Amino acid sequence: MNRITKSILSNKFVRLIEENHQVIIEHFMNDVLRNKKTVSYAKLDSHELYEIGSRVYRELSKWIAKDLPKEEVKNYYQKLGKIRRNEGIPASEFFQALVLLKRHLWLFIERQLDNEMTDYKQAMEVNNRVVLFFDRAAYYMLTGYEEEYRKKW
Repeated sequence: MNRITKSILSNKFVRLIEENHQVIIEHFMNDVLRNKKTVSYAKLDSHELYEIGSRVYRELSKWIAKDLPKEEVKNYYQKLGKIRRNEGIPASEFFQALVLLKRHLWLFIERQLDNEMTDYKQAMEVNNRVVLFFDRAAYYMLTGYEEEYRKKW
């Protein structure tokens, strides 16, 4: 697969996210606020929750386009992990919230691409970038959470 083909698929994926992030976030919010695995999120301001989802998808778009340095991902998600710790949200719940963000993104993309033929290798390349982004976000949120936890002791 050549670089131009990879870039076309990445650009299409980024455009889908950017043009539809509001719909994706609304589905995510409905799920996270009703999900038994994320009950602590009900105490967050819905505007704040929306903004978090929006930022994640904006950063994901930059990450796929290779315009977001790893250090920025690390800094933001460590900070977010510390905030969640101070808000009393269990690590398992913020991890589940990230899982739901990723799940609703893929559900949306799947519906959009359902009628299109996409080269398997191209789809795997984008999938790998998305998985890496969310894995790093989860790792750094957990490290920030743990750092904040150690401060309390």
